Amino acid sequence: MRRRLLSLPLVAVVAVALLPGVAAALSVNDVAREVRCPTCNTPLDVSNAPVAQDMKQYIAVRIDQGWTKDQIVDGLVDEFGSGVLATPPKSGFDLVAWIVPAVAVALGLLAIPIIARAWTRRSRAPATPRPPTPEEARRLEEELRRFRG
Repeated sequence: MRRRLLSLPLVAVVAVALLPGVAAALSVNDVAREVRCPTCNTPLDVSNAPVAQDMKQYIAVRIDQGWTKDQIVDGLVDEFGSGVLATPPKSGFDLVAWIVPAVAVALGLLAIPIIARAWTRRSRAPATPRPPTPEEARRLEEELRRFRG
């Protein structure tokens, strides 16, 4: 009886140690989120096109064979080209897809204080009214006389 009580904590420790391995098991959807269907250009995990079904089958077979996510994605890229990737590679001409948005955001953030300063300067400038023309002055006097009675 005592031996069983001592072995329970040991079993619990082993089970807890094995949980991350079980939780980290690769699934078809884990890989399918990384690639796109070449037919409909939607993420593979939501596509139901015949090619997407074949790709999911390819992924399932490779997972059963023990391939890693990177190996499977590389195999799909070899077969279908880099256009199948959900995100563009961070090299060569595709690097532009990563740099341009970052530069645009940086420029936008830099423009905010400049635009705000210009708006506050414009709103602080006192408006100097121009004197009325003789015609406007005559009409104003006429309206005031009529208003007063």
